[in-house]
Amino acid sequence: MSACDPTFTSTVIGSYGDVVGTTFAQALTSFLAAQCALVGDHLWPEDAINSVVDGSSYDFVVVGAGSAGSVLANRLSEVPEWKVLLVEAGGNPTVNTEIPQVFYNNLGSKEDWGYRPEPQSGACLSYETKTCAWPSGKTLGGSASINAMFYVRGNHIDFDGWAEDGNNGWSYEDVLPYFKKSENFVADISENDRYHGTKGELYTTKDKNLKPFEEVVLKAYPELGVQNLDDINGENQMGVTQSQITVYNKTRMSTARAFLSPIRNRNNLHVIKNTLATKIIFKENSNAVSGIMLNNNGKEFMVNVNKELILSAGAINSPHLLMLSGIGPQEHLLEQNITVKMDLAVGENLQDHVFVPLLYTAPAKESDDITMSLVVNNFFDYMVNKEGILCDTSPHRIIAFVNTTDSTGTSPDLQFHHVIFTPKIHILLDFFEKHGLNNDIIQQFHEINNNKFAMLIYNTLLKPKSRGKVLLQSNNPFDRPLIYANYFNDNEDMKTLIRGMRKFTLKLGETDAFKQVGLELEWFQIPTCDKLDKTSDEFLECISRHLTFSLYHPSGTVKMGPEDDPSAVVTPELKVRNIENLRVIDASVMPSIVRGNTNAATIMIGEKGAELIKQSHIKTTE
Repeated sequence: MSACDPTFTSTVIGSYGDVVGTTFAQALTSFLAAQCALVGDHLWPEDAINSVVDGSSYDFVVVGAGSAGSVLANRLSEVPEWKVLLVEAGGNPTVNTEIPQVFYNNLGSKEDWGYRPEPQSGACLSYETKTCAWPSGKTLGGSASINAMFYVRGNHIDFDGWAEDGNNGWSYEDVLPYFKKSENFVADISENDRYHGTKGELYTTKDKNLKPFEEVVLKAYPELGVQNLDDINGENQMGVTQSQITVYNKTRMSTARAFLSPIRNRNNLHVIKNTLATKIIFKENSNAVSGIMLNNNGKEFMVNVNKELILSAGAINSPHLLMLSGIGPQEHLLEQNITVKMDLAVGENLQDHVFVPLLYTAPAKESDDITMSLVVNNFFDYMVNKEGILCDTSPHRIIAFVNTTDSTGTSPDLQFHHVIFTPKIHILLDFFEKHGLNNDIIQQFHEINNNKFAMLIYNTLLKPKSRGKVLLQSNNPFDRPLIYANYFNDNEDMKTLIRGMRKFTLKLGETDAFKQVGLELEWFQIPTCDKLDKTSDEFLECISRHLTFSLYHPSGTVKMGPEDDPSAVVTPELKVRNIENLRVIDASVMPSIVRGNTNAATIMIGEKGAELIKQSHIKTTE
């Protein structure tokens, strides 16, 4: 029985009304109504699993309802004569996914695939398992439903670089219309109309109200020669700014809310949930896709594909499914007893934004403490009145982009995020425990955070030279793939991080803005690193290898490239090479990772991919 069912509400109130009285009953009614309005099942497409039987046929099947897949389902089903099936391994969004301020609560939840790369000797050394956390969304909206909601497209040069490498149609000027098509930019657009759209489904916002710590950060960077920037997605990316975010009406604007909720009753779109795609089916003695094998709670069935199968399962799951189906590195597939359909570099070219947090702390007053009663009040205030501190992502919205070798350059090599923890916040949300660090680091953070504000500055490497890969653990689709992040395998990555720490992060403590509020650098005690001189590069490298984090941006594992690129898996039209009726449309196709958070670029890829499909199947008349 759903909380949106009036029978449920009356049953609960009937159970408790005689005990606690009318006031409680009224409050409970308001709370349940608010929960229903926020995440009720009626907001999302109905689960069509009972309508899909073995042998059902669809024109298009999209695997993965994430940042790209939700867009594709919307755009393809715009054509009324096309029958579209969207397959999602998770279920509907939850209260945790939709309240902006509690995004970290999604780590390790059922809405998170909970991936971890294989242990490596040079990174993630202070984790309990010696492996970093790699969250990935497993719900409608995918990672757009569990991320930190930053709307950052990347640098113009990222897309121009794709085009220069032979990916025709992917230059910045080519893709800008697709960014704008999705977007409904809720801000003063008078100076930004070249770069922003106002008629799309995806609301993006920039709140003019700043929290005190956000103002401090914005004042500090200009003291280091970093300019204040108005629009991170405009003409220039270099500088410090309050980021645009995918929050609207004090609610997360995931791709599920933006692209699926408005079309939930569209007759030619079916969505099935909690269903895993296990294998691509081919026509006999052919490289043409004919269908897809699916598994729902142990029930296996096949769906026929009349026109195209589209994988939008992300940079881990898309290559996993391709390799399970015989598309991938020949030698590796044969080792797993998989018949090779096509020898392609699937799973290679894995890239991610790795970051190392440095810690600043500031004294706090007793009134700054987080208490359980305050949190409960704020939660109730949000749910019932849409008010309070949970309504947006402040004070974590300030980001900076810099070039560590060229202060006059137009393309950054480092990004800085600034995450603020109020005193005693670890009682409710422990950043280090959520990610799986060892007990020593966790306890140190508790002691620091008991009576201090803590600011973690994420020193984020934007263009890593190191490359990882995804491999099969076995030919069983329920065995998780093996992920090799290979952080810092190329030593230039470490040099760039250290250079950025020295030129910017460490010098923030010398700024008047930081000094005026008492922000001071504080180091975690790590026995291996404590033996080193804290002013040395060796110390910073040691800290980096122990306190390694992923910014949750895996990409590149199904690389897009021209015909003469032997490492490319898909063409610039996103078709899998030498395979008919199969495309991959998600972050895995990025030839090189963009300089910024990847959600916006992945949505753009979904938009452009949908247009490419329409161009292939809709005949126009002159």
